[in-house]
Amino acid sequence: MSDSKVTVVDLRDLTGDPPSDLVGGLLVVDHAGCLVEHAETYLSLLSESMVTAVVCVAVGEIDTGNPLDGVVLDLPPALWRATVLWVGDHHGIDWAPDSSSPRPAGHSGDTLDSMIAALQVSELFDHVVAAADELSGPAVNPGIRLVSSAADPAELAEARAAAVRSLCVGGTSSPHDLETLIRQSYARTGEGSTLSGRVQAAGTEAVQRIDHVRELARELATPKALFGPNRAGRQLGKQVGWAGQAAENHRRVVAEVLNRMDGHLQVGHPSVADVTELGAPEPRTADSGEIAENLRAEVDTLLDQGVALSTLAQELRHVAANTAPQGCTAALDEVRAKGPLSLGMPAFPRWPLRPALLPLIFLSCAAVAFLLAPGWLSGGVLAVLWFLSGWVLLGRRPDAEDEAGLGATVVPALLTYGLAGLSGTAVGVVAGLLLEGQFTAPPPVGQLVAVVAVLLTVTAATVSWRSATQSWRDGLRVNEIRVAVDELTRLAEETAVREWLPMRHRQIVSAAAAEVAGGLEEIAATLEEAGNRLFAASRPSAATAGAARMARPVPHELYAVVRGDLLDVCRTALDPAWPAAEAALRTAQGVYARRLDRLLGEYGVEVRQHGLLAANRFSRSHGPRDDLTALVWSQSPAALAALRTDVDGDMTQLCRSSQLGYLSRTAEPGLLRFAPAQLRRVLEQDGLRNELVSDLGIVWSDGGEYVGALRLVPLRPESVRQVLGGVQ
Repeated sequence: MSDSKVTVVDLRDLTGDPPSDLVGGLLVVDHAGCLVEHAETYLSLLSESMVTAVVCVAVGEIDTGNPLDGVVLDLPPALWRATVLWVGDHHGIDWAPDSSSPRPAGHSGDTLDSMIAALQVSELFDHVVAAADELSGPAVNPGIRLVSSAADPAELAEARAAAVRSLCVGGTSSPHDLETLIRQSYARTGEGSTLSGRVQAAGTEAVQRIDHVRELARELATPKALFGPNRAGRQLGKQVGWAGQAAENHRRVVAEVLNRMDGHLQVGHPSVADVTELGAPEPRTADSGEIAENLRAEVDTLLDQGVALSTLAQELRHVAANTAPQGCTAALDEVRAKGPLSLGMPAFPRWPLRPALLPLIFLSCAAVAFLLAPGWLSGGVLAVLWFLSGWVLLGRRPDAEDEAGLGATVVPALLTYGLAGLSGTAVGVVAGLLLEGQFTAPPPVGQLVAVVAVLLTVTAATVSWRSATQSWRDGLRVNEIRVAVDELTRLAEETAVREWLPMRHRQIVSAAAAEVAGGLEEIAATLEEAGNRLFAASRPSAATAGAARMARPVPHELYAVVRGDLLDVCRTALDPAWPAAEAALRTAQGVYARRLDRLLGEYGVEVRQHGLLAANRFSRSHGPRDDLTALVWSQSPAALAALRTDVDGDMTQLCRSSQLGYLSRTAEPGLLRFAPAQLRRVLEQDGLRNELVSDLGIVWSDGGEYVGALRLVPLRPESVRQVLGGVQ
């Protein structure tokens, strides 16, 4: 069996030495009269270690000088081990053994060229060698019936032009936001991170001091603030100042850590160690291989969905610009705008027991002294109670350093509350003496008034202190400062999660997107120029002119195959981008353009050699070819008839009618039927031609554009003369 490669060597026009470094099967075309002359060439070709089989196509007949001797071919010893196909005429005749008279070929074109093109398919080549070895005689004459599935050149060129336009011209928008998908991928890598170190300690201290001030402020309204040993008023002034300083310190540390983050993200300075020193987390590691693979999957998906190369390149440029680390300028500006933070100590009401209560003090003391006559003692006690209440409230007023103090407030208390109480008592006693005997209140009434007066004193003091405390707390910005501290912490955390933690991931994504975008731009520009050189032939080739043609394929299916092939060629040209993206390297300018130009040339050669319908090494999906093959097959009864041809069927025998006498009528001829494997896959899916799928006599090939049958008729032994050294 031969290698997957079949090489054609045409000795009819060979002016120099035959090609060297031959591999696989050799299909040698030569004049029948030159076989002996080229004996050394054949011996050299057969001795090549990498050559697995040789098929010699001998064209014409020798001139023996005696047309009656019946000899049509001289074979040198070198060809005794080769498969020899004798072709008496390029065009041949239509003929069926024992059933019809020879007729002129019913088609135009060179049938020999069509047969040579078909034999370049390695599977058919191998089967011809095997079948010829089983036949009697040193040479055979081929009869052939071919149907070509080759696309019409004009339609192929039109499909190529449309495919190049759709791949190169922008306008097909992406069905989803590539940047959003990529942002989601790296945002997930930063979840759950927190700050630590100095920035965390500063935030914790600020929160603790603010909460402590808040607790002291609440405690200020309780009796504990008036009589306890650890009174809130003694601590508030200092704690409020310290809380403000802690909040500002936290803001400064947050600003510093964001400033360092921004510097590193923007210009690479300061170092990562300098940033983490303040408590920023270590940036997460990034798997460049995984990033490149994920980006490749996204790019492949978008290309499969019909996004043009130029459109995708533009989107990737946008991704590269917006995905790169952006810095923390906005967050840093917001932090700076919040400062400086401070927590001022608001002024506590100067008269906690309001001066508006002085008339009440006077009247209550006067009433008690009058009703409990002689009331100097009872009124005096109530006056002292009012004095003590006002004095304690005045002395417990908090200020920036400490409480106002009882010593400092005794005189103001005496001159206000004490004087009002004593004056009322004196007036009540005098009134009682003047009205003695004229008005006498029952004892229970006087006692009740005394109790009410005492309760009124306690209630007034309590309400006044609570009111003064509430008024002071309303002026204390502790809640506002606490919100600012929490907002600073949130800004630092969110910025670390959004910009700092995924820094390395974003850098790799940005570099990878830029690399792929550059590759796609080169590929699109090259495809737009070089792609139009593909399938430039304006008329059918000589190889297909001698074969029947299948029905004209619908352009849409043809377009889908060509576009899919060109897209896969572009994907192959883009392959260097993925290791470059993984290694964060930039590919030199022009690499992708040169690579695509070379690949387009290789693709064009494969299509010319094996046909468009044969899956080539660039094809990733069989779907478009299956659709086109199914359409062509369904509209080509000639192909079905060719696959059902038997050995005695009507074929184009490659000889003249006068040369039929050289063919053996007693030896059993051989028959090969062949078709592309693509057709078999379509038939299996269709399920309507199972007899053909299971037919072991059909050679299913991986390439070629032909469906047909090849009949090998042995020549009569006396028609082939084996010579040695030029002597019969």
